[in-house]
Amino acid sequence: MAPTSGPVMSLEEVNAFLIRDFPQIAPGREFIVESVGPMRARLRLAASEKHLRPGGTISGPSMFALADVALYVAILAEVGPVALAVTTNLNINFLRRPAPGDLIAECRLLKLGKRLAVGEVSLYSPGDDEPVAHATGTYSIPPA
Repeated sequence: MAPTSGPVMSLEEVNAFLIRDFPQIAPGREFIVESVGPMRARLRLAASEKHLRPGGTISGPSMFALADVALYVAILAEVGPVALAVTTNLNINFLRRPAPGDLIAECRLLKLGKRLAVGEVSLYSPGDDEPVAHATGTYSIPPA
């Protein structure tokens, strides 16, 4: 799957794919896909009590999962419904304590090749301009 000049899947198509192939992260539950665009995706974690750690802040594993799903969605939108694209590396830096509540992921793909995609994700508390975490990741895209 070669890089495209823009998304090949619409927001509705991405959500339908996730509901069908990944019901555990299906939109409307925890991970809400708010938008997809050229080499980009924006997601929201609808945080609940289970996402909090002692001290009343969003847990690291919840932030990590949001970053991973955001990268996956951005890639899907560009290359189409490839269920077997997998994370090969994901690094996250926790920058500051997020407020309890939802988190926003802004994902940007830096490189999209035939076999690998590299991207970055910044996580924000809604209404705050300063990121609470920053992640970089690589996904392996299976051959067509």
